[in-house]
Amino acid sequence: MNNSVDYQYYFDANALFKYYQDEKGSLNIRRLVSNVSHPILVSPLTSLECLGVVMKYYRSKLLKKKQVNKLFQRLRMDVELNGKNRPFKIIPIHEEAFRLAESLLLQYALSLDISSNDALHLAIVEKLQSQFSAILVTSDNSMQKVCERLSIPFYDPETDEE
Repeated sequence: MNNSVDYQYYFDANALFKYYQDEKGSLNIRRLVSNVSHPILVSPLTSLECLGVVMKYYRSKLLKKKQVNKLFQRLRMDVELNGKNRPFKIIPIHEEAFRLAESLLLQYALSLDISSNDALHLAIVEKLQSQFSAILVTSDNSMQKVCERLSIPFYDPETDEE
């Protein structure tokens, strides 16, 4: 993670979840969010999947109902309406990202464990590359391998945590 160049970071769902819930990589995620000059990019898919992760934690008895409600409220407040001083900015998912995601699935899912949602995150970041230097923030090893093959920069918050 090099902050000397002005990058735009895009969070997958697990990266976003780490911002709200203490787990491996959370400290690096919070540092990243506080050190960047503009909001972290997320898609509607990111926030929806993050809510799914929260519910999975609830079903596994790792979160209580009150914690679920608090996390959901914080997430909504942080991404809703893209207001000033929000840590995250929702970006739309364009139709061409879905076509690219299909192509990525056909190309990589035979040998790597990537889901349709993973492919869509990868496609979104691939499309962002034409606009600016976008970095995918993910701890998913399969997504990282696809990033390497596509020359998409990525950052794994679970590495080098102090």
